[in-house]
Amino acid sequence: MIKYFLHTLKLLKSFLMRPFKTIKWIKEDFKKDINSKKFKSPYKFVWCAGLPKSGSTLIEKIFENLPYVRLDTSFNRIYSFEKLDHVHGINEDMFKYLPNTKYTFLKTHTHYTDNYEKIAIRYNARIIISLRDIRDMLISRYYHILSFENHWLHKDIKNLDFTKGFIISFSSRENKQSPTSLEYYFNWIKNWLTIAKRKNYLILWYEEYKLNPNAYINKILQYIEFSNYSAKDIQNTILKENLKKTPLSSSLTKYGREKTTFRKGETNQWKKLFNEEINDAMRKNSPGDLKDVLFNTNNK
Repeated sequence: MIKYFLHTLKLLKSFLMRPFKTIKWIKEDFKKDINSKKFKSPYKFVWCAGLPKSGSTLIEKIFENLPYVRLDTSFNRIYSFEKLDHVHGINEDMFKYLPNTKYTFLKTHTHYTDNYEKIAIRYNARIIISLRDIRDMLISRYYHILSFENHWLHKDIKNLDFTKGFIISFSSRENKQSPTSLEYYFNWIKNWLTIAKRKNYLILWYEEYKLNPNAYINKILQYIEFSNYSAKDIQNTILKENLKKTPLSSSLTKYGREKTTFRKGETNQWKKLFNEEINDAMRKNSPGDLKDVLFNTNNK
């Protein structure tokens, strides 16, 4: 009962602050649910565990062009993210209100644990893992920190040159118990990559999108068995939307589906920015062989 009450409050708040957009979003999702009967894909719920800065927002955009309704931003779905054991974790409450006959999509930045995987499987999730070469991912994170004044590292690195600031960004600990970002994201990639290969979950490297967008989108369409849609049409829609993009600092203050961290997403930036000092710091701070978390043909 409390969940429905909180959901109603969220809807009322949005309606008071942005009435026309709220009505527009409700209509869009309602139309998707009505049309869901036309499609034969058995995968009603898709969960994307996306490494931050790996193009997981891009995957959200792809699913916005499909009959899937976003669980976390839609007013047509009940969504609860309370009592999590980690800020990016998942639990039973998040999925218990999923409709059985309608298509739903959720992206989180959840690291791998056996319990998280079991929860997703219990709710028949079709699992997608979104990855990116850790070097470019950490560079993207560094620029995100510079744009986000409330980040705990922002003041420490904002006036430093790239080499010093970047090294601090991946080697610092928020507290004595927390891992460095390099340690955390190294294990994030390696653990999910290992289990995804074993269980045949869809692994999507952002680098693959940059090399061939249509092939990347087609991998998703084939995995969820949606042959009705054209990868080329979806890509064209995304390209048009990107022309309207706002600065990252402004986008971070937006609400719901208006909020996005998707930008140009360059690949191989590390080749231009890394020097021997950075390479040495990466090797010394890495909890394992960096080759295990880089984009290459062996990891695909």
